[in-house]
Amino acid sequence: MLSGLRSLTPREKNILRLALVLALIIALSNGLPVVRDVYSERAQAIESLRLEIDREQRLLNDTDLWQQRRQEIDQQLQNLEARLFTGNANTTGSLPTVPVLAANIQRLVRQIAQDTGITITSTSLAESMEADGWLLVEQTLAFNLDNQSNTLDFLARLDASEPWLAVNYFSMSRGRNMFSGEITVVGFSRETQPNTAGD
Repeated sequence: MLSGLRSLTPREKNILRLALVLALIIALSNGLPVVRDVYSERAQAIESLRLEIDREQRLLNDTDLWQQRRQEIDQQLQNLEARLFTGNANTTGSLPTVPVLAANIQRLVRQIAQDTGITITSTSLAESMEADGWLLVEQTLAFNLDNQSNTLDFLARLDASEPWLAVNYFSMSRGRNMFSGEITVVGFSRETQPNTAGD
């Protein structure tokens, strides 16, 4: 049987060669796109790795910049929190009640007014608004003063006050020998959240 396979006629050898050539052509035509796809995927993976390495390197290089930015933001947050009215004295981290915040606003406005030569003559009921843990209290006060130039100092001190008082409305008129007016100031407070951010 083995001897029968070795003695192929030239025609059978040609047919066998042709079959091998066809098999090789089919294998190449099917295998070449697969090889090309594998090469393309590998090139994309290498490019993706290069981009990832570049990004990581930029992040490492910018570490100091990001730490500095975080410190700046933390400082700004502390400055803003210093300008808010704090909670009730007996409840740490709580939102102050409207009467407590209104009393604190009145006390601060009266102190600034006294320091600048302005007399607070009356106060109206405070109006409040609460949303998302924030409390805003608007307080209207009537005042008298002898010297008109005290007004600018009064407004400047209100703007620079800590906790901060925003002036929402201001009017002033002149009487016989005195100026009188009305001012509406707004104070803000919020529930303090525990600092869960890690360093």
